[in-house]
Amino acid sequence: MAILLFAIGGLWLPDLWIRGTAPVRFHRQRREVAFVVEHPGRRVFLPAPSAHLMYGIWFALFSISGGAALMGLGFLGAEEKFLGPTGITWMAMLHLVVLPAMAIGYVALYRGVRRLAGWRKETVFVPWEDVVAVATRNMAVTVGGPAGIGWQLHILPPDPERPGYSLAGAGIEVSVTGLQMALMQWELIRRYMEEGPDAVPERADDYSVAWYKEEMVRQRRRHEREGKPFWRYRLGRWMELAYFASWYTEYRVNHVLPKAIPKGWVQAWSQPLPESEWAGASAELTELSRQVEAAYERGETFLDLGPVEERFGQSGAGEAPKPAYRSVPFAAHSG
Repeated sequence: MAILLFAIGGLWLPDLWIRGTAPVRFHRQRREVAFVVEHPGRRVFLPAPSAHLMYGIWFALFSISGGAALMGLGFLGAEEKFLGPTGITWMAMLHLVVLPAMAIGYVALYRGVRRLAGWRKETVFVPWEDVVAVATRNMAVTVGGPAGIGWQLHILPPDPERPGYSLAGAGIEVSVTGLQMALMQWELIRRYMEEGPDAVPERADDYSVAWYKEEMVRQRRRHEREGKPFWRYRLGRWMELAYFASWYTEYRVNHVLPKAIPKGWVQAWSQPLPESEWAGASAELTELSRQVEAAYERGETFLDLGPVEERFGQSGAGEAPKPAYRSVPFAAHSG
């Protein structure tokens, strides 16, 4: 029961959610960002496989079937005659075969029903200077009071025909530790698009196997300096499956994330361009970037700048509607 709950609830279902979450692709030479927009069709009354309701249902079913099988075998304080040999066999088959097959089948059913209901995806190419980043603070309220305060960074494509709104069903969100981390994440993206790869770290393999091994070396040195036994720390990391988590994170990046898009997604659009064909920044953004770089040279940090547009006398208020962005079907290889 524990193994199946871990494998399905901790690995398989999150992998399905990752595969169903279309990425956002940045092209700094074109100064465009490819977003995947999902246009809703008719209403589907089935709950999504990643919904909390479905997590609760599968958790209950697997717990009941696995617990009944264990009780039938004489564990958990029950007599061995609780189910009998035949009942134990059927309950084990339900737990190990039938319920996993039902979980997989439900995902296929849900996706098929959505296709029949007219839900479709398309790729929209948004000018880089139109992209919006929003940091939000979320708070869950329970019977015990406020809890679960956390921050998220949202990268969204605005709706050109409705200023002030974003395109429905598009964009990505990532959980961050606070507002400062959200600002730092966005600044890395901004500097990459404006200045190129040399302006950002060469690698970002945090929580990979290589990172885990380097972290263990650092922790060993720290424990030796402080005169503490390192084996306790190492044992705690093994109990937390830290090495496995690092390995599986690396596996997801290399093998699960690529399955979120069709093979060859916007392949032509993604190709590099000759430098003579690179798109340039607008005069307004060029001036704004110059002032930000000057602030950096004076010793200010990104977190010191505050609202950049307000500080340097620019504002996006009063934006007028514009024509819709260029788009292609989601499975298109070109752009």
